[in-house]
Amino acid sequence: MTDRDPLADYREKRDFRRTPEPPPAAVQPRGGQVFVVHRHEARQLHYDLRLEHGGVLCSWAVPKGFSYDPAQKHLAVRTEDHPLAYEHFDGRIPKGQYGAGTMTLWDKGHYELKVFPTWEAALAKGELKLVLHGRRLRGEWHLVRTQQGPNTWLLFKTRDGFAGPDRDSVLGIDLGRAPLAPLPDFLEPMRWATPGAPFVDPTWLFEVEFAGRRSLLRKDGPLVTLPGQPAVDPGLAAAAASLRGHRALLDGVLVATDAQGRPDATATARALAGGDLQTLCYYAFDLLHWEDYDLRALPLLDRKAALRALLPAHPRLLFVDHVAGNGPGLLEAIAARGLPAMVGKRGASLYQSGPSDDWRRIAVADAPATYQDRAEPAPERTPTPTAWQQVRPSNLTKVYWPGAGHTKGDLLAYYATVAEWLLPHLRDRPLHLQRFPDGIDGKSFYQRDAGPQAPAWLSTTPIEHDGALVPHLVVGDLPTLLHAINLGSIDLHPWLSRVGHLDQPDYAVLDLDPKEAPFAWVVRLARAAGRLLRGIGLRPLLKTSGKRGMHVFVPLQPGYGYEHSRMFTEAVARCLVRELPELATIERAPERREGKVYLDFLQNRRSQTIVPPYAVRPVAAASVSAPLHWDELEDDGLDPARFTLQTMPTRLQQHGDLFRPALEDGQDLAPAIDALAQLLRGR
Repeated sequence: MTDRDPLADYREKRDFRRTPEPPPAAVQPRGGQVFVVHRHEARQLHYDLRLEHGGVLCSWAVPKGFSYDPAQKHLAVRTEDHPLAYEHFDGRIPKGQYGAGTMTLWDKGHYELKVFPTWEAALAKGELKLVLHGRRLRGEWHLVRTQQGPNTWLLFKTRDGFAGPDRDSVLGIDLGRAPLAPLPDFLEPMRWATPGAPFVDPTWLFEVEFAGRRSLLRKDGPLVTLPGQPAVDPGLAAAAASLRGHRALLDGVLVATDAQGRPDATATARALAGGDLQTLCYYAFDLLHWEDYDLRALPLLDRKAALRALLPAHPRLLFVDHVAGNGPGLLEAIAARGLPAMVGKRGASLYQSGPSDDWRRIAVADAPATYQDRAEPAPERTPTPTAWQQVRPSNLTKVYWPGAGHTKGDLLAYYATVAEWLLPHLRDRPLHLQRFPDGIDGKSFYQRDAGPQAPAWLSTTPIEHDGALVPHLVVGDLPTLLHAINLGSIDLHPWLSRVGHLDQPDYAVLDLDPKEAPFAWVVRLARAAGRLLRGIGLRPLLKTSGKRGMHVFVPLQPGYGYEHSRMFTEAVARCLVRELPELATIERAPERREGKVYLDFLQNRRSQTIVPPYAVRPVAAASVSAPLHWDELEDDGLDPARFTLQTMPTRLQQHGDLFRPALEDGQDLAPAIDALAQLLRGR
């Protein structure tokens, strides 16, 4: 130890008249153990891990971020200490300043130091064993100094109850909206309020109703209980004890089966009454609490994604999967298996104890209720045609992609598979079609009108065009989507605004159009756009165009018109051209672009369209407009052609809808416009 000011390096590297970073104050240890992680978009994206000790934040730069896979050992470089006030810093460091770029607060919590009695002893040994308690980072992590240099360390996850796949968040969802709360002893379960008939709606999930005993499952450290049940079988308790984390509260059903292997309420009651507990399995369909967080305030889709990540692979502790959108299809399948009913649940619904209209029980004809805590009579079943029966697709073997051999049938099957994720981005939006009746190498034509032969069940909206009212197709369900594709549409072109608010776009869009420019230039410009937008307080989204370009979206609060979004994106484009003039242009005429990437802000006009996420494009690779994590721009092997109608369904199962914030995260442009104006003035 020396008497040298630990913040001297921090102070010497910065001009606090120009950078918004907090100036160093007198070092005064406060006895806390805060950890902070910043996502730092400087010349190269990296993450800064900061650990409170001795009145400062000791810092390491981690170029490749964090991984829950213990086999992944990532470089961590010790940097200068930062003042404690930096734990709250979130903003843009201006160009020309040390660390220029966008600094985003990525995770925060507290930590514990293990093994060594003091920080100094651990640092001298070159091995920090840390237990992190954050929203993204949990459990034990190791920082180990290497022999490659005095500031060179390795960071990796310990094999503990939180370790798992190679990802940077333990549950794979954003816990930002989940409030801190103690693990409850018991909660009144959520229930369906009224029975219903089968229906198609992509915003709803449909689950098999398992005949058995509804029960919560509670894990608190090594103790596993079923609140309201007298005992837990040791085998089931051991399975539940391996749930990732220390504390959890699940909702599900205890199930025993009959002689045919079907879930049976009578067999379940007999097993519980007679103590034959080893025959019971637990079917989990919801996650209500995890660690320090109450998850009931999160949408059902997020809770189910977290539950899937939490559960171990065990035959007695099972995940209740769902079918999105297609209630009639699931009901037919469960009827064929001799099962009694399904439950429909609104995908965006929060968990509320007691009866709720966000849940509906839908029974097979004449089937009784099977949850012990419900006994409503089953409704009469009204036969409902499936989407395929409504559409009656034609020419399924016609080859649309001669090079790859993909057919029209392959295209229809793809859209049916991804409808759960795609349809929310199409709902209520007038649609333009570009039809390729003979595949990508044949002639195509553009169509606004739904057409005189359109089935009566299609949803349309009349919009004035060239002095006439033109009925535009509005895709809100699976049959309408399949109808559009069956017409020979390969991709889809929805408006940026919705019926009822056609003059108010839901997002501002910057289209990075390379034409003949290298894709690497598009990537550099997308990085710069993300840094810029985050630096002025926005939360942009990114996707490939499905060809060689990219789209940067900013979801908007209601009330902004197309003139607002166009002027804003034009200002963003001008900033990017000023920053990277050798790569970018806003010159509209292709012959005057000098081979640069065109930053198209003119998409932000009434009746303009842009392909939605997950739409297939009429190009040889059968590539798809793919939402991306911003960090994927750091992958040197990023290639938009790898996101295809064959690979996208698997990616969606792994990542979910990365573009869902476009529907939920409306943002206020006013503060961002002020910040952007300052940038344009050179401040």
